[in-house]
Amino acid sequence: MLLAAAFGFALLISLALTPAGIRLAWATGYLDHPEARKLHTSATALLGGGVVFVSGLVAWWVLHLVRRGGSTHEGLFLIAGALIVLLLGLWDDRFGMDPLVKLAGQTAAAAVLLASGRLPGLGLPGPLEAVLTLVALVALMNAVNFLDNMNGMVGGIAAVTLAAFGCTSAARGALGLATAQFAFAGACAGFLPGNFPRARIFLGDAGSLLLGYSLGASAVLACAAAPPGWGRLGPLLLLAYPAFDLIFVVVNRLREGRKVYEGGKDHSNHRLASVIRCPTRTVLLMWCSSAALCASGLAVLWLNRPIPALLLSGLWTALLTWSGWRLSSIPVQPTSSPR
Repeated sequence: MLLAAAFGFALLISLALTPAGIRLAWATGYLDHPEARKLHTSATALLGGGVVFVSGLVAWWVLHLVRRGGSTHEGLFLIAGALIVLLLGLWDDRFGMDPLVKLAGQTAAAAVLLASGRLPGLGLPGPLEAVLTLVALVALMNAVNFLDNMNGMVGGIAAVTLAAFGCTSAARGALGLATAQFAFAGACAGFLPGNFPRARIFLGDAGSLLLGYSLGASAVLACAAAPPGWGRLGPLLLLAYPAFDLIFVVVNRLREGRKVYEGGKDHSNHRLASVIRCPTRTVLLMWCSSAALCASGLAVLWLNRPIPALLLSGLWTALLTWSGWRLSSIPVQPTSSPR
């Protein structure tokens, strides 16, 4: 009941705040203007990330007060890191930012989570595991940022996946964290009517980095709390599509002799849309695929047995590898604009 309230309350706040976010973006110059590598043809508001963060934060805090206590330790670390990347992205969206400065800010946000003392528990020496976790968090933030290239793509995937992570947190009794995850999931769902299928507002770098951090932090916390065993593959399955798209783009750009950070309509969903011939159906298919990945990941995490873990991980690895091979043969017109 509490988690449903967090989702629903954040959804309603987000629905109410979205028009205000659009007006504020136009008043302050937070606008995304059309470019060759982008799909939209007119200037669009860029404060969706702020709408999602404020909606999720307010819903989480109000329900924390209603619940009258309980542990909020993990939820606070999730929100603190999210705030850092939100502010980083807001500056980048409005004024631009040197890539190294942006990378330093992402690293600082990842370090906030590591300060909680939670590591995935991979059995590696502590310092090495901390470094690998930090690198993975930064990589996922950029993967989600890269994937924010179609109306509704990241907002829908994040809503589904954060709700799935919220279920894992609730199952182990971490209600403070679960409430935050369901609140951000609801905020994403409430944002979607303004962003899909026709966009009046975008997440911007602020929103995509915020959600990338939230998803990565959720995966680290889920792994850290999981019992030793095969179940720790589960959180990786929940995030398999953003990771797949990042690898797909990097491999194909390197193979074609292009710089990785160059923009282009060459992501896996762009190529799929050129086959389906409908961006809306492509996004809906990606939402369904993410839901299937989440169901698989939850099954692996909760069963914690080698056979379902190896079977589901192997099936998804084979499917994504085959999809990448097929999609890489679809021609796409690249651009030289920086991503």
